[in-house]
Amino acid sequence: MTRSSVSDHRATDSRVPWASRVFGFGPMLPLVAAAAGAWTMPQGWPALAIHLAIIWGALILSFIGGVRRGFAFGQDRASTPVEIVTAAGYFTLAGLALVVPYAVTSVSLLVVGYVLAALLDARAALREDAPRHFARLRPPQLLLGAAALAALWAWLLH
Repeated sequence: MTRSSVSDHRATDSRVPWASRVFGFGPMLPLVAAAAGAWTMPQGWPALAIHLAIIWGALILSFIGGVRRGFAFGQDRASTPVEIVTAAGYFTLAGLALVVPYAVTSVSLLVVGYVLAALLDARAALREDAPRHFARLRPPQLLLGAAALAALWAWLLH
């Protein structure tokens, strides 16, 4: 196989590669740890856990937008205005989460971003506007992150 045929095969293969599992679910673990920490750690620590989760969650959501846009550079059909707006939307939600003055708003923006990315990346994969395995990877990966962020949101509201 030539180099381009290998990358074309990877883009259309629906099996989730081992590296995508590790680098997909691995970044969700700090969000899960932050949620567990917010609910179980003594006073003072939950605020730090939430602050760090907002930063981490925004970085990851921004990275996910970059992955979507990066895929489009090699696939003309994935460079539509809708795909560009989708990637920019992830980045925008992430950026807003970093600058709004209230943690509850930041976490809410990230929950929305993660849920949207879970749905939109899976949909894009089925249309081959994202790597095919995203249809199987993104929903459980990003909904795990969204659940952890929702647990932080619940802690903030309690």
